[in-house]
This record gives sequence, structure tokens and C-alpha cells, in this order.
Amino acid sequence: MIHGSEPSLLFLDTIHAGYHIEAANREVTPSGIWNHVVWACLQRRKGFDEMFSWDVHLKASQKRNRIGDIADAIRQGLVPGLRLAINARGREIVVHDEEVG
Repeated sequence: MIHGSEPSLLFLDTIHAGYHIEAANREVTPSGIWNHVVWACLQRRKGFDEMFSWDVHLKASQKRNRIGDIADAIRQGLVPGLRLAINARGREIVVHDEEVG
């Protein structure tokens, strides 16, 4: 999870954008946002290196829980406007501040 280094603006912006794309069609989960992070990385050469340049544990990236990193960034308030909540089935979801009630 996120320890010791602040996630890049690129990572945080991609989480925010992924949320809005997902929210148009379905309930948003951190794993749904992860799909958009991967897509953003695949759009450019060395995209994963660029996206995760902030990660001091980058060499062990294959063992990193990036979905957990997304949830941690939201939980820590690093993605403005987004919060984690629990849906009726007890599943962790991502909501926009305006949806929290």
C-alpha cells in the first residue's frame, strides 16, 4: 500500500478520470478504476514506469497490490471529491462526495 512516498499527480488524476468513466455506467469499485489506470499506462511507452515513478517499491511492482494503492489514495483523501463507502451487499465502493448521504 502507499507508504513513505506521495503518489504522482498522474496516478491521482487517472484515478479521478477512471471514477468518472466508471460512474457513467455502473457502481464504481477500486478494481474498476484499476482497469482505467492500466489502459492509461498502455497508451504510452514505459507508461507503467511513468505512472508509478513515485513508488519507492517499484522494483517489486509485480507483488504490489495496485488496487489497494487506489483504495489507499482515496481513503487518505489524496483524490479530491472521492470517498470509499460500503454498498448494501457489504462491498467497498467509490463514491463522489455529492453521493455520500
